[in-house]
Order: sequence, then structure tokens, then C-alpha cells
Amino acid sequence: MRSDLTPQMLEAMHAQETGEVVLPLITLTQAGWAEAIRVVPNTVPITHQGQEFQPLGFSVSLPDEEAEGVPVINWVADNTDRRLVQALRQVTGIVEAQIVVILADTPDDVQVGPLDVEMRAAEYDAHTIRGTMGVEPILETQFGHMILNPQNVPALF
Repeated sequence: MRSDLTPQMLEAMHAQETGEVVLPLITLTQAGWAEAIRVVPNTVPITHQGQEFQPLGFSVSLPDEEAEGVPVINWVADNTDRRLVQALRQVTGIVEAQIVVILADTPDDVQVGPLDVEMRAAEYDAHTIRGTMGVEPILETQFGHMILNPQNVPALF
């Protein structure tokens, strides 16, 4: 995560009252889907850098920068629009996501992000869809081609 925020964002965060609206934009992509799913927790669509984000009631909690371990993003979405559930049922591999945070007055200016994440888990019921996203999937990537175990390298064990 970045800690240097724009002056507009800092002013909106530190003001006692503000008219600024902070909006997270999420883009979900998966190899089996015909097109990406773009959502924003707003009542009207938002166009960000030429891409239209559709309204969907959801909340996303960004990880704390001082947290121990691998950062995890938790999200909860309203399940009134069944298109997201239908897309999740078609998942055959990894769902990649990108999260950016904008101000509604200046939707083309990125305030936080982009955060490239992978959807780790998703579950749904009649009312909500919830899940987790891993912020740093590179931490789980194998480094090197050898496996260090007692059979291959007995001197280490």
C-alpha cells in the first residue's frame, strides 16, 4: 500500500465535514469469463479512465499496514444482483482483482492503489456474498526449481 496520499484525499480525511465521497473501484477478471466485472459501491455508474463501473452495494476493508503476516482484504457484497454469483459459479482458476480508491469528484485520479490481488475465497447465501483477497500473491510463489527436503538435501536437516 502506498502511504503518500494526494492533498485532496488528505483534506477530505482530516476535515470535520466534507462533501468528498471516497469510492473503491474493483475490477474482477478470470480466464473463463467473457468480460471483466467492474463494480463500485455507489448509486450511479462511475467512469474511471474509460472503463464503466456498475453500482453494487459492497464494502471492502483494506489491511492494516502494520499487521503481522500476509495482508488480507475482506469484502462483503449485497446479493440482490445475481450476476456476480453466476460468474463465481463459473470460476475454474484464479480470480484476479484490482482495487483502486478514488474520490467521486475526480474519478480519473487514483488516490490509493492500484492493488493487484487474487480472490482467495468466496461464499454466498441468499443475502450476501463475502470473501477474502490476498494482497501479495507473490509471497506464495515458489522461488527456484529445487525443493529442499530431507531426501534431496539431508545435510540441512
